[in-house]
Amino acid sequence: MLILLQGLRKAGSLDYPDLFLPLGKWISTVLLLPLIIYILIIPILSVRFFAELMIIVFIARSPLYAILALLCLLMLFGSSIGPQGILRASTLTTVFNIPILLFALSACMTNSKFIKIFPLVNLSMDFLIEGKLLTTLFSICPFLLLGMLPPICKVQMKSILITLLPIALLYISIVYIPILIYGVNAAKLMNFPLMTSLDSVNITWSIFNRISLFYAVALLAFVMTLSTFSLWSSALMIHKMIPRWKEKYIRPGLTLVVFVVTLIIPSWDRYVEILTKDTWFRLMIYMIIPVAVYFRGRFIESQERKRVLLK
Repeated sequence: MLILLQGLRKAGSLDYPDLFLPLGKWISTVLLLPLIIYILIIPILSVRFFAELMIIVFIARSPLYAILALLCLLMLFGSSIGPQGILRASTLTTVFNIPILLFALSACMTNSKFIKIFPLVNLSMDFLIEGKLLTTLFSICPFLLLGMLPPICKVQMKSILITLLPIALLYISIVYIPILIYGVNAAKLMNFPLMTSLDSVNITWSIFNRISLFYAVALLAFVMTLSTFSLWSSALMIHKMIPRWKEKYIRPGLTLVVFVVTLIIPSWDRYVEILTKDTWFRLMIYMIIPVAVYFRGRFIESQERKRVLLK
């Protein structure tokens, strides 16, 4: 992310298509097409995950296709309001839902036994050779969406790095809450360890009898915001690559793709299998795109300096 931010700062107010398209048709296609697929995977996996979560928490008897259709329609509507509207909605979502999320997580402390946190260090480090460890990288893959922000707003490196600190603490709490409640051996067997931990909490004074409802509502807002911006970013990149294709037609087409792909994933086990298999593709994009942006930004910066000196 640091390499990406450095490159974006050097390039000025240019997004991915503006950076790569001047390199020529073939090079820009090689860089942008995998990136578009990468960004489209975000709403596909996020929407499918939350649909499973909604069936568990909210509406156990509702058909999966109806839930997916609703989420995809919300995503399409959100992307139509444009990037400025999405960013304002993101700010509003954060202000309202972070306290709800923190309340839900802190409620789990009543059932936690801190003795279960030991041992703090796994000296064998055997988890490093498990493929499951790398699948968690999906949760940080949206950082590449920062490359679509420069034309919309200034990307401030200091602010982003400061924001990473509370996010890191949130990640640690999400990992350790199921461990503190159930222990390592039990928590690692669960499909939804955090949701199961939230369901174990009973607060009599709450209007809702399940704390997991608070978590699900907060998560829905974040999933929709992220998926909406991913859809808008993908449509914009395709439009800039093929200008004769209008964005207003590309967005519904991509929404249909997201709906169909999420619908044909038959089960949670298959979902986990897909999430695991595309890990290497994500790792490749992690390495290639930030480095490409950095060198492209350096080139643009040097060209700008030469132009100023010539004047």
